[in-house]
Amino acid sequence: MAGRMDERQRLEMMQAALRHIRSYDPVLREFEHVDLLFELTVSASCFAQLKRHRMATLTAQDYDPDLGVTVPPAIGEIRMAESFMDVMTRTNEIYGQMRQAAFAAAPYILTNAHRRRVAMKVNARELYHMVRLRAARDAQWDIRELTEKMLAAARQVMPLTLLLASGKDGFDALYGQTYQ
Repeated sequence: MAGRMDERQRLEMMQAALRHIRSYDPVLREFEHVDLLFELTVSASCFAQLKRHRMATLTAQDYDPDLGVTVPPAIGEIRMAESFMDVMTRTNEIYGQMRQAAFAAAPYILTNAHRRRVAMKVNARELYHMVRLRAARDAQWDIRELTEKMLAAARQVMPLTLLLASGKDGFDALYGQTYQ
């Protein structure tokens, strides 16, 4: 039936499905039938928050100094980016030495700024939940930026499904726009 609907009818169907939710409500269970797969490169700090979304499926590679590091904006604001990168360079050198001597121990020298690749499969319902928490203004900046990028990419393929996906602090405004 949905395949025979025009764009207006599909929008009306999604508006009907979402009409009564609030910022704290989960979307319908039917949203669990729609999956997205993201290929991400994240810092250790970001991964620590990402893995808390247990409904998602995460497959992570080891941390890899060749992927670089994530430099917090606060480091740039205090003009310490060069010093920060000097520490990262030295850390990577020690990591290389440790890999030769004690392969299993080497990752312990890496920092929260070091990155790893992650495959993350999430359904639309879980993405709504994740976006509400992690795209909110009060979320930590690294996970917020990642979640906003994930939402933008997901909206490219399913804009109607994610009609009301937003951080909890932006939900009421988005809801108002959608149901004027």
